[in-house]
Amino acid sequence: MLGRLIPRLPTATQIAKISADAAKLKQNPLRRVEKGPDGFYHHSDPLSREILLRNFTTKKGRVVDIVRADHRDRDMVAQYFGEEFSAGSNCCRHLGMTFKDFETMAGPGTDMCLEAGEILMVFEGDKLVATLHNSNHTDKEFPQMFNNELPGHPNPTFNVKDNYADLIASYKGLSPSMDRFMALLDVVQPQTGKFLPKGVKKFGIAEAMTVHPSAISEGIGRVLMEITKENFRKLGMSHVATYTLAAAGRRNAQQVGYKSLYTLPYTDFKENGKIVYENMHDGATVVDALLLTIKN
Repeated sequence: MLGRLIPRLPTATQIAKISADAAKLKQNPLRRVEKGPDGFYHHSDPLSREILLRNFTTKKGRVVDIVRADHRDRDMVAQYFGEEFSAGSNCCRHLGMTFKDFETMAGPGTDMCLEAGEILMVFEGDKLVATLHNSNHTDKEFPQMFNNELPGHPNPTFNVKDNYADLIASYKGLSPSMDRFMALLDVVQPQTGKFLPKGVKKFGIAEAMTVHPSAISEGIGRVLMEITKENFRKLGMSHVATYTLAAAGRRNAQQVGYKSLYTLPYTDFKENGKIVYENMHDGATVVDALLLTIKN
């Protein structure tokens, strides 16, 4: 799920940051990358990037290579991420989100992960079939990330309100679907800090995974999470969070050692008494904030 692809700041500051990100996107808009006639994005030399895993065979016999994206990939990755996530994520799909809606997050989010994290790309031959955005953080960022609810809290609790209409309304100017999506993330993500143990200095987030519909349920998500775990370990991260919207994402995280910190049942995210996300197509019932502890 998305993490630092939106800023975890007090709402007024957050809206200003989103506006700034939108302005940056206007200054540095995504340059459209054309898909091939098969509906995939292609690159003639995918192995010219740093290779993380070569010739991995999926459950259905697909042979893929996993590489680390670099700045030349910005437009392809952001466009792929925006199109596939907005169409395939259960929350986005539920509210009919479009690429145009999601572009305000896909562009700045990709830029951020390229600058302060990493993006993994999965190629089958020359065609892109999956990505994973990750971000890296230090304790200097914690006060803003976690709204001053910092690691080492003696008795942390996850707080839920009866009505999120005001929070949703504070995102006016995005789109109805994005207003609600951003508010959902803003409820879940900033509360992580108080659940972290005292003394955490480096903190990673496995942000957003996007697998092409043709490659779902082949084990690609699991291997991406395993590679990410090792990459965070090499960077000296002691704790890594991920926020799962979908049932499959939750299972992938649990299989590589993530443990649930707290959950937000979709039935508790209400706008003026109405549940915003219900009867999700994948059967998911909660947003789960999960934490991986890495022993270096």
